[in-house]
Amino acid sequence: MISMDCTLCNQEIENFDPDIHHIDIDDEHAVDVCFDCFKKLNEWQGRVYARLFPTKGMKKRFGE
Repeated sequence: MISMDCTLCNQEIENFDPDIHHIDIDDEHAVDVCFDCFKKLNEWQGRVYARLFPTKGMKKRFGE
């Protein structure tokens, strides 16, 4: 089994699977992200989208 650390929090990624945890940003940049950090990034992105595109569904989901 491959052992990798999360690029963001430096914790070991449990049950690392390159298809799930490895993100290619562009040709020169790539990161390995654990589920907790991915979840935090996803929530942050949702809050940003809720501010940019203030639909009822996004406001309800993020309480804004």
